[in-house]
Amino acid sequence: MIVTSNTVEHNFSIPHLSIVGQVDSNLDVIEQVTIYIDSSTTFDHTFSTVVYDDPGAGITTTVTESKTVNEFCQYNVSLATAGISTFSAFDDLTEDEVLGWAFDADPSTKATNQSANESSVLEKKDRILNPLLYTHNSPATPWQRRADEASVSE
Repeated sequence: MIVTSNTVEHNFSIPHLSIVGQVDSNLDVIEQVTIYIDSSTTFDHTFSTVVYDDPGAGITTTVTESKTVNEFCQYNVSLATAGISTFSAFDDLTEDEVLGWAFDADPSTKATNQSANESSVLEKKDRILNPLLYTHNSPATPWQRRADEASVSE
């Protein structure tokens, strides 16, 4: 199941189910669902670079590349197995149907994980588009640099 939020696409899938053999008259009842969320966004990244045709003779050119950043997480949801009013046979289930049950059983965990993935994807994108926002340095103070330069020139 794919859900899009902002510019981030979230692909939900179920790689694993845990079942209990029988509950009341129902056989192979799902009691736990493992959910994967693979979140990503694709965007164009335009930047300038220097291309050297001859040694020492560089030409500045603009490059546009398509980039994809992603984030992955997994979580488990326990499903209530008592008092099932409408039962679907295990072999007739679809992934979207089971995802719907899991989302209904624990909507806050879905929202928390989806939001965390989305924030991470958007930050990774921003780090590529705006790298200076994430650059931290500890340069020499200007007065120390001037004093060092003055002592070298004496």
